[in-house]
Amino acid sequence: MSACYSAKPAARVLLVEANNMGKWVGTTMPYEVHIPPLGLMYLASYARRALPGVEFRIVESSLACPDNEGFIRILNDFQPDVVGIRSIAFFLEELQRIASLVRAHSDATLVAGGPIVQAYKHLLFHEVPELEIAVKGEGEKVFVDLLSGAPLSSIAGLLYRTDDRVVENEDQLEVADIDSLPFPAYDLIDVDQYQGQLSYAYNHRRQGVLLTSRGCVYPCTFCFSHWKGIRLRSAANVFEEIKELHDKHGIQDFYVVDDIFNIDLKRSLELFDLILAAGLELRLYFVNGLRADITSEKFVDRALAAGAVWFTYAVESGADEIQRLVKKRLDLEKTRRIIAYTQHQNAVVNVSTMYGFPTETRELAQRTLDWLGELPKPSLLPYHFCLRFFPGCAINQQALDAGWDPERMGLTSRFSYNDMPLGTPTLSKHDMYGIQLEYHRRFGLSNPAAVDGAVRTLRSIGYSDMEIVHMYSVLKRKVIHDVGDLMTAGGN
Repeated sequence: MSACYSAKPAARVLLVEANNMGKWVGTTMPYEVHIPPLGLMYLASYARRALPGVEFRIVESSLACPDNEGFIRILNDFQPDVVGIRSIAFFLEELQRIASLVRAHSDATLVAGGPIVQAYKHLLFHEVPELEIAVKGEGEKVFVDLLSGAPLSSIAGLLYRTDDRVVENEDQLEVADIDSLPFPAYDLIDVDQYQGQLSYAYNHRRQGVLLTSRGCVYPCTFCFSHWKGIRLRSAANVFEEIKELHDKHGIQDFYVVDDIFNIDLKRSLELFDLILAAGLELRLYFVNGLRADITSEKFVDRALAAGAVWFTYAVESGADEIQRLVKKRLDLEKTRRIIAYTQHQNAVVNVSTMYGFPTETRELAQRTLDWLGELPKPSLLPYHFCLRFFPGCAINQQALDAGWDPERMGLTSRFSYNDMPLGTPTLSKHDMYGIQLEYHRRFGLSNPAAVDGAVRTLRSIGYSDMEIVHMYSVLKRKVIHDVGDLMTAGGN
């Protein structure tokens, strides 16, 4: 069995969100984006209900302890029996850093969780030699069994190291009724500290992060999900959480992080009506991608009435051939109409697109740029990304089938989204760079009219000039001192 695991109940549990926001926003930035670690907050609230005698602490590594000494102090002060580390594939190096510090300075049982486990599976134990146990898929039930001291072999949803191999147990059944889950443990984070950081929408607010569903019904090959299906919280349950956060923590800004919030129109409208009936003055940010071709004018109107100020539509490609390849199959005409309708309202509208798909040529990539040119306005944020290949995504096999170099593909999962693309067999590095330049010249950071329009929109929905300056400093990866400097910052 695992070297440090003992089949006895735990008394103190340290939960660590392992991320490196310097890698995300650039290490020269004095501002960073930090989101309350919702997955760990759900885990802690569920475990506390089942095991009321266990003490929990949550830390986000790049916020609370970006240096080794800071994390060692936390270990020495708290003396945990178990350290649970959640991460994603993009932050593998940060998971490695935290794991090595735990093993060097503590005899706590070391457990990994989050999407990185489902992505790497057995390989994660090679990448992180200190790792003893990993939780695959949904973690609440698994973690409670683990903290209770059950034998590892009896716990569904685990991978664990023995002396000579890694054992993978059967999958754990997901929670069918997610309304039954307790709300995330906001008392285990410092809400004031997160208000001082940039949110998912690049503003400084008391953050309420809402996950109103788990999973997705669409089979997009570029996307990674460890859920086995989709489960929706009821509108009443979501509203109850909103009301509690509003009344208990003074939160008015709510950031919705579902894969696709608007999968059920009736549920969405019911939630908006509950907010309106309660007279709450909220701001709603749909920071993850709404699916545009199932969005209606009624959805947009009622969302706005309920306080929505931020809409993000995930389009990916303006070429039907790419839509079919990645199995998104978005109706691009319906999509164009609803984005245009939303852009005529007083709200931020972001349009997320990508390039660098398997088999994509310069001509197909150009179609996305030209499709964006048909919209009334540019995306407020410059969401045009070079595709990255993360472990566990079906598009990896599509690329291999198209003759791509697997080693070259693997490198992209470690890159920041701002790193230069490598080029593909059908789209050269030169052409990729040209696409980036054209995007920013027409729609993005190199277009003064686009930036000016974005600033006006942000001010109209209540962003302060300080928030705008911090947002664009991160986006441009250079410190902007004044809103007026945005028009003279060189467009870089």
